[in-house]
Amino acid sequence: MKKDYQSRKVRNKSFTYVLPLFSSYFDIVKQNLLNTYLYNEDYPDLKNHLFFLYRFSGDLVFIEYEDYLKTQKLFEVAYDPDKYHVMYAFKIPSLYQGIYDKFIKGKYSKFSDDYKIQLFKFHAITDPDHRVAQVLFRHPDLREEWEEKLDVSISEEAEVSSPPDEKMETYSKELKYKDPMKTHFENIKNKFK
Repeated sequence: MKKDYQSRKVRNKSFTYVLPLFSSYFDIVKQNLLNTYLYNEDYPDLKNHLFFLYRFSGDLVFIEYEDYLKTQKLFEVAYDPDKYHVMYAFKIPSLYQGIYDKFIKGKYSKFSDDYKIQLFKFHAITDPDHRVAQVLFRHPDLREEWEEKLDVSISEEAEVSSPPDEKMETYSKELKYKDPMKTHFENIKNKFK
């Protein structure tokens, strides 16, 4: 059995809070979509972009979807970071720059009501007690939870989730697939140097 993607098992905040804004511009297929990133070590000059990391599939439906993505007006670049994955970069739409800026600062409750609804629809969130809903509406239960965990008092005006973590939001060489046999042989080779 081949070893799969070595990224974090938990999707990062851009997947939750930024990805839905692209649904106004093109269809987003979540199947094989492993994560999204704000930054990419392979393309450090691309700022104000979202990188979509997909597990590659050779089936016709996925190949057609790849072609579809490349025709979108927000599309910037596509490349294969390793032999099992494909990455797409899309520009943040100017219409949503304000949402993006609020996201970067961790001001989730300041998202417009229209965008909050769009985000709920995209992720099929219907439960008002869902963690994302609690973040977007600064739910008192989540505030209390953090106050207990951190043993601090948190203002009712404060956000109840931290801003995005740049390290978690950066696609780096550590996340690329590593062939275990190649790594093993390189280790052996290095012992004889």
